[in-house]
Amino acid sequence: MREMTNPVETIGITSEPRTLPDIFFSTVSRWGSVLAIHAPHRQPPEKYTYQELAEQVECFGAGLLSLGIAPGDRVALLADNRPRWLISDLALVCTGAISVPRSSDTTVPEIWYIVNHSEAKAAILQDRRLYERIAHDISLAPSLQFLVMMDDSAHALERAGGITVYNFSDVVERGREQRDKFHTARQQVTPDQIAAIVYTSGTTGIPKGVPLRHRNLSYQCDIIDLGFQIHPGDVLLSILPAWHVYERVAEYFGMRHGVTIYYTDKRWLREDMAAANPAFLPCVPRIWESVYDAVMGKIRAESPIKRRLIEQLLAKSREYVRAKRLVTGKVCSSTPPPVASRLAALGKLVVLCLPHIFADILLYRKVRRLTGTKLKAAVSGGGSLAAYLDDFFEAVGIPILNGYGLTETSPVLAVRTLKENVRGTVGKPLPDTEIEIRDEDGNPLPQGQVGVIYARGPQVMDGYFRNEEETRKVLSEDGWLNTGDLGWFTWNGHLVVSGRAKDTIVLSSGENVEPEKIETVARKSPLVSQIVVVGQDRKTLGALVVPDFAQLAVRLGLPQDVPPEDLVSHPNASRLVRDEINKMLSEDGGFRAFEMINKVTLLVEPFTDANGLLTQTLKPKRNVIMSRYANVIEAMYQSDGASQL
Repeated sequence: MREMTNPVETIGITSEPRTLPDIFFSTVSRWGSVLAIHAPHRQPPEKYTYQELAEQVECFGAGLLSLGIAPGDRVALLADNRPRWLISDLALVCTGAISVPRSSDTTVPEIWYIVNHSEAKAAILQDRRLYERIAHDISLAPSLQFLVMMDDSAHALERAGGITVYNFSDVVERGREQRDKFHTARQQVTPDQIAAIVYTSGTTGIPKGVPLRHRNLSYQCDIIDLGFQIHPGDVLLSILPAWHVYERVAEYFGMRHGVTIYYTDKRWLREDMAAANPAFLPCVPRIWESVYDAVMGKIRAESPIKRRLIEQLLAKSREYVRAKRLVTGKVCSSTPPPVASRLAALGKLVVLCLPHIFADILLYRKVRRLTGTKLKAAVSGGGSLAAYLDDFFEAVGIPILNGYGLTETSPVLAVRTLKENVRGTVGKPLPDTEIEIRDEDGNPLPQGQVGVIYARGPQVMDGYFRNEEETRKVLSEDGWLNTGDLGWFTWNGHLVVSGRAKDTIVLSSGENVEPEKIETVARKSPLVSQIVVVGQDRKTLGALVVPDFAQLAVRLGLPQDVPPEDLVSHPNASRLVRDEINKMLSEDGGFRAFEMINKVTLLVEPFTDANGLLTQTLKPKRNVIMSRYANVIEAMYQSDGASQL
């Protein structure tokens, strides 16, 4: 099935591709006095109007040009959210250079892979601590000509590898008298130029560079319409990593409308919700899980009578919002809701209205106050939003617009809107975006059938950077991208993402995990015979493990003839295996905290081709395994610790 959306009402949509400098400086000329950035937790706190931000961008960009950066040069941007991140990024894209961003906690081997693969000419580093992590390996990156320190610590650093290191503020001052160079370069930027190369994990754990052009990113800024007006000075609360294309485009989109970007993090989120009073919040499901868990925790702390009353009201309220969906036709279904069902739901609405009002008085108003008084909508992406969260926040009255996309698609392919906020879906494809659902052989499937999601449109990349092999795997000659995700279309054209056809796991925090890399290291343990890592849309990773029973018996101090069933049910068995795996991951040194295994279930039955759990090449059939053990996985995540089966 081919799905092409109709044009929607969007403020100021342009018919021709634009550049990011066009978007940014258009905002500066219209709303220069509006506050652009507020970073209250920096020491000291930082604020910039759009005019002040533009001045910093111009000076820093001119400074980089004076140091030899030219259009098309790659510059690594290794830092986390802060005003100087955005200044650096805008300075690069506005001069025609290419921003190559990554977080400050990226592993050292990954940093050098990205720097070398992109042939970065310079690197902008967050702080002295990051410099000291990489300094002794500077010689591994022959393309690097200089470094810039965001924290202005260059004078205090011990030089390594003979490379020149500049302070950020010195580069700004260097460019202050040469801003004409910046404006000359800016005028020469074209929509077809690469603005950024964002590295995402590969199937083997080797990062793949995704070149995103100005036209890819500006399309998102110009075409997305969430169904509400965004006004200059509205606050966009920024909590996601700026180097992720999702947050980055959200900030570009916000700047197009003259919003104030207010930087926060998980330590300050609750406080900043009230202080910033945001109108717009790009987030991941994990944020809403946290809010939900906090609310449920408070309910559990109530007296038994009050707790039971609230729980009953919540149940009735959920029925109310589901009935309301039926009445309005906003249901996630492959067929239209029958008239009889809608009439029955209308009767339910009348009966359930009073319990819903009581739930609002007792609970929902308090929850809404957590997000301030001006929130128009929150956009959730980077992972699927669980049905129970959709139900709860619809009942509360907090509009969450779930969206879908990939780094390779800049990132948005589809998103719900206030007018068509069909829960359980990710909305309709964006205008001029085509989405097809295909079978394993690439043939289009009828509406309602589950298959692989293919996409084509102005936001889709042209191919991976210097990686033709990986490009051929996912991108056809006529521009269709195999997303590797599974999905289907509802009766009225909304996309539902139902799983993943590829191996990458996306945690509810939005972090991407390549399970094969973890499994390869884990199998080095004598305790692990077979392993499949799970955790899609969960907070943490888990694993299904078939242990080496002889080795497990030895480690548990048990005789070799103990039956496997008794071994896996031993109270210490799963914890022993989990700790062993995490020890190996830690010793390997190439894994971060979110890649550790939090839950383990031990299995007696091995994965074989005979039982349909291995391919002919003896690779685990992940989708089949996860389907067969769905209840086991769910029970594992509901338990307090490791478990056995």
